[in-house]
Amino acid sequence: MSDALFDPTISAGKEAFNYAPRPDSLEGLKVGLVENTKHNSETILRKIAERLDERYRVKVVHLDHKQSSSHSVNDEAIAALKGKADFVVAGIGD
Repeated sequence: MSDALFDPTISAGKEAFNYAPRPDSLEGLKVGLVENTKHNSETILRKIAERLDERYRVKVVHLDHKQSSSHSVNDEAIAALKGKADFVVAGIGD
């Protein structure tokens, strides 16, 4: 897995970007959740996780609470997500 980040402020064509490989199926995978502390963010993420579990037996293995919506995910959380989760869902609220 690459540590490269996608910068949405860079217009297409200036810099090559390779998306992470997508799994063929979500069945039985482990998900990490990142919530940004906005109102309802965690509630929405937990509902998504519940539906993923119902449909694909996906289990939540890590939930990170960012310091605020304007902060990035810290290095410890990144390490935990990389070590535990097959994929990550980041959510916002409001």
